[in-house]
Amino acid sequence: METLSVTQKTRQTRVGNFQVADLARRAGVTAATVRYYVRVGLLDPDRDRYNGYRRFSREDLRRLIFVRKAQALGLTISDIRLILDRLDHHDPVCELVVDTVERRLEEIRVQCDELAALKARMEAALEQWAREPAGETDSDFCPLIEQVDARCGMAEPTQHAGGRKPGLRAVPQAAS
Repeated sequence: METLSVTQKTRQTRVGNFQVADLARRAGVTAATVRYYVRVGLLDPDRDRYNGYRRFSREDLRRLIFVRKAQALGLTISDIRLILDRLDHHDPVCELVVDTVERRLEEIRVQCDELAALKARMEAALEQWAREPAGETDSDFCPLIEQVDARCGMAEPTQHAGGRKPGLRAVPQAAS
């Protein structure tokens, strides 16, 4: 066991208890994760005036664990930063947390729907390619992708008109 001098103990108490690696180990994350959270402003450690090392307190450890739990609930860094900012100003946050989780849940539902549609398009394309293998072409592009059609639920390019940027227009799928 390492013995600390009175000066070292005083310095350790004043600037914090943990260095990056110590905090990471206690929180079950990597040192790179701790450094990232410092860089994005979720952690704000003191600096040891004698050696410049970042020094983290027990409160920083609690904050880091809170951040990890919030991320596990699907909150973004931006969401977490807002919550922590409110906490730092001693504002109540539970209503904000509920609203944020509800919003994120709706975003996740939309993403799941989009992924399900993507999965269906990919499966349809694979089925089309199995039925109609790509022939030889003079194209510089992959003929498989060029041959994908509306039956796969793919979008067709819209025409550039009226100063609007060209986009993609969803093509309704033909009934099977």
